[in-house]
Amino acid sequence: MAREPNDYALRRIHADRVVKRQIDELIGLAKGALLDGKVEQHEADGILAWLHGNVECLDTWPASVLYDRLRAMLADGVLDPDEAGELLGLLMQIAAPAGLGAAPAPSTLPLTAPAPEILYPGRSFCFTGVFEFGSRADCHDAVLAHGGEPAKGVTKKLSYLVIGSVGSDFWRHSSFGTKILKAAQYSEEGAGIAIVSEAHWVSRLR
Repeated sequence: MAREPNDYALRRIHADRVVKRQIDELIGLAKGALLDGKVEQHEADGILAWLHGNVECLDTWPASVLYDRLRAMLADGVLDPDEAGELLGLLMQIAAPAGLGAAPAPSTLPLTAPAPEILYPGRSFCFTGVFEFGSRADCHDAVLAHGGEPAKGVTKKLSYLVIGSVGSDFWRHSSFGTKILKAAQYSEEGAGIAIVSEAHWVSRLR
């Protein structure tokens, strides 16, 4: 009986090592998927299958977030272009080495300044990037609940482009950066599109 605490401690140490090894492998998978600058259907399927086979790490970041997002994205069996862009941003955040230089200042994003008021009735909202708030569908539901209209793409009639906070430091190198550049160009041409951060959008949800 006296050995039980030690046995428990050894099991705990072994479990922790298993989780650490699995998270290291997952980060390696993320880096591998980013080598060509885009995420293909088979890569998303492969990462989800790997997560299914390594359940010990599913309660640990980044596996916990990636697993939930991938299951939602692939529920219909298809990784569409918007989902591929969202997944790319998330994998970039996962693969980025911690502490490697200073993160780019928020001003690197072409946010509307000063940050505008967020109004919903009669306004359209496009979301790009990866959101701490939840999935793209969650963001669209929040807009609909407040009387706004979700938009899939950037046009000159768009009211707001909301940029997700996860991985936004890498926006110039990811596919969702094209939406940001297009919105910034239209805004400079007088289209009246407001480009806002996720934090600002969330802070104005009532």
